[in-house]
Amino acid sequence: MLVRPLIPRLISRPLLALCWVIPAAFATLLAGAHETDLSGVYQGHASASDAAKRVFTLNLASDGTAMLTTQYIGKNNSTMHGRWTKSGRQIVLTFDSMGPNGPPRPITFRHRNHELSPVHWDPNEWGRAGPPVLHRAHVAQGGL
Repeated sequence: MLVRPLIPRLISRPLLALCWVIPAAFATLLAGAHETDLSGVYQGHASASDAAKRVFTLNLASDGTAMLTTQYIGKNNSTMHGRWTKSGRQIVLTFDSMGPNGPPRPITFRHRNHELSPVHWDPNEWGRAGPPVLHRAHVAQGGL
């Protein structure tokens, strides 16, 4: 006995293709939307050979402002304010002027997954090794 399919073959193939394409398209859109929101807190530690034992915390606000705090273990913190911009996978961090000396030169980071890797910096300001790789911090949401 020959059984006829419930959905004609001309309709079933495109329908099956849509079942594969639609979820993939939504996954791509969601991943792209999540990827573009880089605002948040990133932290990193200077290398073990760093005599100052510095800890870096970079706060990228969604309005394009930035704050880089350098914690010197056993000493006072240093905070610099500025702005950040994104171009492709690169983040450029520019600083506001600090007194009569003018601002430090910008730092360029490459964004990948949940980390910012420095690719260009002023070695006079940050040393030959430069700032460390900064990893997105998991900050608790909400209040007490």
